[in-house]
Amino acid sequence: MAEKLTYYSSGKLLITCEYAVIDGACALALPTKLGQSMTVVVTEKSCLHWVAKDMDGKIWFENDFDTIDFNPIYQKDNLSKRLQQILINVREQNQDFLAGSIGAVIETQLDFSRNWGLGSSSTLINNIAQWANVNPFDLQQKVFGGSGYDIACAQKSKPITYQLIKQNPISTDVNFHPPFHQHLFFVYMNKKQNSRASIRHHFKGITDQLINVLNTLTKRFIDAKTVRDFQMLMLAHESIVSKLIGIDPVQETEFSDYEGVVKSLGAWGGDFVLACGPINSKEYFAAKGFTVCFPYADLISSAN
Repeated sequence: MAEKLTYYSSGKLLITCEYAVIDGACALALPTKLGQSMTVVVTEKSCLHWVAKDMDGKIWFENDFDTIDFNPIYQKDNLSKRLQQILINVREQNQDFLAGSIGAVIETQLDFSRNWGLGSSSTLINNIAQWANVNPFDLQQKVFGGSGYDIACAQKSKPITYQLIKQNPISTDVNFHPPFHQHLFFVYMNKKQNSRASIRHHFKGITDQLINVLNTLTKRFIDAKTVRDFQMLMLAHESIVSKLIGIDPVQETEFSDYEGVVKSLGAWGGDFVLACGPINSKEYFAAKGFTVCFPYADLISSAN
């Protein structure tokens, strides 16, 4: 019986330093309890059979690839071409990857909706990198670009700070377990933000002084002990990034009557936001049509 190899990577949420982490700011990032698994069964057939399943266990992608140059066999859609690009870059890092007359049956399984922006790409990259024994940060950079914080999260299960120091990714475990976490909620904005487009539109004018301010805010986020302190930090951070990218804060445009504070996470304009307010906040967001709302403890493993 063929051996089955299993890999798993955590999803991600970027709490601080969006648009600045790529320039070296120290960000607070949270791996999520939801992630993506991948199983690999090696075969003697020179072919890769790839099956991807969504959070409901339904197949959303399926194709075969040859093992010479990873050409997709049955369909030449954009997803197949992207996967081919990933596999080609893996081979460039590890020439022994699927060398000779072997193939594999690969099945991936998401714990979250592909639309949520929790890292369907980064968890895939990290799983493939584990299987192929290559550097996931290098692989991510060649295929998608970005800061790499999502890859750092994929490898962890607890909160981290993440920083690029001389372009080297540095992640550090932190003890981020807000005593007021029952007042924190992650709300999906009903639209997915394209990370690559966000990187292309990334503002280049971040100064060292601004990075220092954001680094201090990250530390204060981690150390905050009360709802009020955390809300003030959220407002300060939103004001800085709003001026940086020229977009109004999401609370002003969507949630001006919320009895708390709402902060964008990652690329502004989609995916998840963080709300800090009343314990019954889910009711407020549901009434506005935002029905995907996770209490903090449902999505984050925060005790170190």
